Amino acid sequence: MVVDYFDKLTFLCEMYDRNSDRFVELVLNYFPFDNSCQVLNVKKGTTLVRRVHLPTLKLEMLQVGNTIKVFSKLLLIKDCATATKKKIFDKFESTFGMIKPVPPELHGKIFQFITAKGFRIVRMKNGKLNKEFAMALYENIGGSDILPVVINYITGGEVIGLELVGPNAVIEWRRCLGTTDPEKCYPGTLRSMFGKNMLENVAHGCRTRQKADQMLEMFFGHSKDKISNFPFRATFKDCTCCVIKPHAVIDGKTGHILDCITSSKKFVITAMAMFSVALPDAEEFYEVYKDVVPEYKASCVQLAEGKCVALEVKCTDPSLNSVSEFRKLCGPRDPDLCRQLYPDTIRALYGKNIVENAVHCTDLPEDGVNEVEYFFKLLAYQ
Repeated sequence: MVVDYFDKLTFLCEMYDRNSDRFVELVLNYFPFDNSCQVLNVKKGTTLVRRVHLPTLKLEMLQVGNTIKVFSKLLLIKDCATATKKKIFDKFESTFGMIKPVPPELHGKIFQFITAKGFRIVRMKNGKLNKEFAMALYENIGGSDILPVVINYITGGEVIGLELVGPNAVIEWRRCLGTTDPEKCYPGTLRSMFGKNMLENVAHGCRTRQKADQMLEMFFGHSKDKISNFPFRATFKDCTCCVIKPHAVIDGKTGHILDCITSSKKFVITAMAMFSVALPDAEEFYEVYKDVVPEYKASCVQLAEGKCVALEVKCTDPSLNSVSEFRKLCGPRDPDLCRQLYPDTIRALYGKNIVENAVHCTDLPEDGVNEVEYFFKLLAYQ
């Protein structure tokens, strides 16, 4: 997001007041110039938090539905002022992006490319396309001899659907992709870097905003019975759960973490999707740590502070236990300890502290399936 750093951004929030046992409506003012904020109770005309510099608060965290912590206060962002919407989202739009059937070891690098180009991923899910969707996606080449070849290729493997947000996203995403033929692409475009030929050219981009809206609805939408058009790919068998935490997503580390997992050749990601986790759900998911680790509450808040990416991960060697093996790749909970003893682990590389430690991974071998089910069964259909 690009804003004038002398702006004041205003967000409408609510906070649970234990004393009155009710939710209180508050206003959060955020000042990008010095990364400071203030919290006001407008109805009462009082100031709950005077304007103060808050290093932990980032503009990217200020999204509707996120829970943020301002000192001891937990604020759920419900909306933002009209002027703030114009400042933050001027010329912003969504587009549908799709990573075609490519080797899994390329996924992390493609995600790194996407975030480096300034796109924000707000929805993602891996899936298997049906012919109906593929025909709608490529209706612009309908009637051509190449259409059956394209349909066969695109429905023959796993894809990853994405909703990408950014200024003029439809045009910019196609520009970043490059031309259909990788050999004719400008250097530095996605297809010039990873494309093989006109068929296996890494990713798809829609030509118009109307087409992007149509494909987003088809891929991420639900039927009248609230059944997903494209069910999650989780198998719920011999697996472990990995959750890329919101701070790592905001910092653009999703691709790096995926790269760590797939480049090891020891693991395969069988399901991935992006979720928003409400604070009560985060508390339920982490309930096993309640009264056990002092970081329980802070960890719950971190999980609710933005979008996270949940993964179902399996060992490529079925004789190995996925939970215990994957924990080795993640490293101990404390990133500082990881950097001293296990410098090549995910938490050593991308963790900041014991709360913002890049990823959650299943602790106990018997909990792998349960944690995957929490995301891909319970949260997925709320």
